[in-house]
Amino acid sequence: MVEYNKLHVSGMSCEHCEKSVSKAVQKVSGVEGIERISWKNGEVIVQTSADLDRGELEKQIKKAGYKLNKVSQYEGNKGTEEHTDFDIIVIGGGSAGFAAAIRGAGMGKKVALIEDATIGGTCVNIGCVPSKFIIHEAFAGTAWDAITTGRDTLVENLRAEKYIDVLDNYTDNVTYIHQTAQFIDKKSIQLSDGTILTAGKYILTTGSRPVFPDLPGIESIEPLDSTGLLFIKDLPKSLLIVGGRFIALELGHVFAKLGVQVTILQRSSRLIPQYDTEISEGIEQVFTGEGITVITGTKLKRASIKGGIKTLSYSRGTEQEEISAEQIVFATGRKGNTESLHLDRAGVTTDSSAYIITDKYLQTSNPIVFAAGDVLASPGLVYVAAKEGQTAAGNSFADVPVPLSYDNVPEVIFTHPQIAKVGITEDAAKERGFKVSSTSFYIADTPYGLANNDTKGLIKLIQNTDTGELLGGEIMAQDAGNMIQTLTIAIQAHMTVADIVDTYFPYLTAVEGIKLGAIIFDKDVHTLSCCAG
Repeated sequence: MVEYNKLHVSGMSCEHCEKSVSKAVQKVSGVEGIERISWKNGEVIVQTSADLDRGELEKQIKKAGYKLNKVSQYEGNKGTEEHTDFDIIVIGGGSAGFAAAIRGAGMGKKVALIEDATIGGTCVNIGCVPSKFIIHEAFAGTAWDAITTGRDTLVENLRAEKYIDVLDNYTDNVTYIHQTAQFIDKKSIQLSDGTILTAGKYILTTGSRPVFPDLPGIESIEPLDSTGLLFIKDLPKSLLIVGGRFIALELGHVFAKLGVQVTILQRSSRLIPQYDTEISEGIEQVFTGEGITVITGTKLKRASIKGGIKTLSYSRGTEQEEISAEQIVFATGRKGNTESLHLDRAGVTTDSSAYIITDKYLQTSNPIVFAAGDVLASPGLVYVAAKEGQTAAGNSFADVPVPLSYDNVPEVIFTHPQIAKVGITEDAAKERGFKVSSTSFYIADTPYGLANNDTKGLIKLIQNTDTGELLGGEIMAQDAGNMIQTLTIAIQAHMTVADIVDTYFPYLTAVEGIKLGAIIFDKDVHTLSCCAG
């Protein structure tokens, strides 16, 4: 009969000691295997048969340089059902982690929520909340000192209201643990104080972090990432931003508005290459018109500093060029926060950027481990992370799991004007074999644009010409972030262009441009009166 015993061993002081004791124990007759071992706890859980030679066990451990103090029966692995400390252990206390914990509590599960850093994760502390506050205040004309004070107050208040205080509503089901955690095997984790915990299911929500490119001399210039720039004490006179996607665009525009001389250096041939060319060119025109220098089609060569001046050398076609600035920011990529979890011990696989690999149900290569949020290579958006956390928790105990789709995720870039998209682009639709057509309608031609003297931006719609169904849309407009939700719902509901034309849209609003963009698939709106469809 197989049973489990806990060996209380003194003298272990490191992971090397664990290996030594493990080898010693496995030499003993009756030891079938090591379930887990912890030098911090001084414990070894062993799988044994009835004929375990305890005298030999003590002898081998002593021979290895340690002392066996006690052998006790381990109840955690007895019986037909394995004992666990929690139903669900969530590692990571950001948006995805909280969503998972709350969903688990709603399912009546006993949940542990573990976070080793500041509660709330990226969004509230160093991401969405501070960045969007800075953008709003900067374009309202607020001075930098006042912005930073307001930023810190807002972050502190929202962290308390939306995270710390929220836990008070779930004290019966959720235990918050402020420690680090790492896997020690496929079913167990160890906290930083040495405590070993087990759960029926695990949900990993440890997020991601910015990474700098492997560029000669980069350490010498002490580059900033997005967080470093958002929380910089004093505004630099000049700023070089490497990257051309949403973080680079938002940072570049807001710091230019604050009076900083901004240059954006982009590897691709145009800004935001995931958007339609007309949108990319439109926002570049806005930037250059406001004094922002945009350089595209570049390849970085090296970084250097001389006399306090930070410089990047790069090639552009056959030309070799240099550019200098007081501060240099890289917004070029991220990687998953997974190294400290020791996922190899849990049998959980990651990709080359340390992101956890899951299936469409958010289940990893270990069937009891799920993952959600920025630790996945999915859209890095807080509302996506929350949805993933809810889905992972639900699927972890579901008889019939629910797949998660990313087909209709809206995204917004908070420049002025804003940029937003949902669905698939015209090129992507053609690649999938759809027969498509598109329209572009300019904000300056809408009644809203005329009444508000708003000449910046456009609305692009893509339809399946066989069915008339709306497939995607992109918007550049002052209120694009709110407008895009109309398109999101329309695409989610499989509405046709004709359905949109037949829908009431309020006059003299920006969103009316969506209806006008739909009308011009078949008609010239310039031949129609106001509100005529």
